[in-house]
Amino acid sequence: MSTIVEIENLKKTIKKPGLRGSQVKVLKGISLKVETGSITAIIGLNGAGKSTTIKTLLGFIRPTSGRVELDATACIGYLPENPYYYDYLTLRELLWFSAKSFVISGCEFRRKAEQVAERVGMTAHLDQRLRSFSKGMTQRAGIAAAIIHDPGLVIFDEPMSGLDPLGRKMVFDLIKDLQSCGSTVLFCSHILSDVERLCDRVVILHEGRVAKVLSHQDLLLAHKATEILLHHRPKVVDLLQRYKLDYKVDGALISCFAEANRFDETLKVLSAEGVDIVTIRASAATLENIFYAIVDKKGE
Repeated sequence: MSTIVEIENLKKTIKKPGLRGSQVKVLKGISLKVETGSITAIIGLNGAGKSTTIKTLLGFIRPTSGRVELDATACIGYLPENPYYYDYLTLRELLWFSAKSFVISGCEFRRKAEQVAERVGMTAHLDQRLRSFSKGMTQRAGIAAAIIHDPGLVIFDEPMSGLDPLGRKMVFDLIKDLQSCGSTVLFCSHILSDVERLCDRVVILHEGRVAKVLSHQDLLLAHKATEILLHHRPKVVDLLQRYKLDYKVDGALISCFAEANRFDETLKVLSAEGVDIVTIRASAATLENIFYAIVDKKGE
C-alpha cells in the first residue's frame, strides 16, 4: 500500500514566554507513516505532542528539524481542535467560504452543501447563524466545512470534542464512510473505545516521542473481551488456524482471544478437541490497558 503521509525524526523546540524563557522540546524525534486509504489515530496525554505534530504536518508550525512529506496529489480537509469562525455567518455561508477556497462552482456548491449538512445532521440549520450554535453544533459545522470539497486526506484534531453520544456516533460513522469512499483519515482523539474500533493503525505519543505503534492486527486483538490461555502445542496452533480463532504465541503458552458472542462456541471447540485450558481471564490487550501501561511505565 502506498504512503500518503511520512514524518521522519521530527523535532520541535519552543521558548517559554518571558525574557528568560527556557527552551522546551515539544517533539523529540517523531517518525510515523500514514498509508493511503487507512484510518490512523494519534493518541496521548495532554501535552504529548499530538496537535503540534498535526500543525507541523500542515505547515502551520515550522519544525526545528526533521522531514515531513505529503503526497503532492492529496487534497486536504482539516478540522482544528478548537475551530473558530466568524459568528455572523450562517452555516451555508461558512460552507460557501470553504467551497470557494477549492474553486467549487455555484451549482455544485448548492448540491454539496445540502449533502454535507445531511451527513453531519445539520440540514435544518443551514441558514442559522453560527453565533447561535452550541459547541457540538459548531463542531459539526467544522466537520462539514472540512469535507465539502471531497478531500483525499482528512485530518481531524479531536473531532468528537463537545459532542453528545449521537454526535459521536455520527463522527464514527462518517469516518468509516469517508474511508469507504476512498479518503485517508488521520485524527487525534482521547476517546480510546472509538479509536480501538475505528482504526487500522494507532500511534501512541508520550512526552514528545512515539511510544508505540499498533497495527490493525494488534487492534483486532485489543477489542477481544476474553483471553483463554492454552499450552503451546503444534496441534493447538493447527486447531486455532482451522477454526480461524485469533491467537498469539508467548513461549510455552498460547493466548486465544474470543469476543463475547463467540466465547461459548470457542470453549466447545476446545473441549471437543481435547485441548487443556490453563486459565481464562479478561483480556489485558485492550487499547486502554496498553495505553495506561505505556504512560505509567514512562512516568516511573
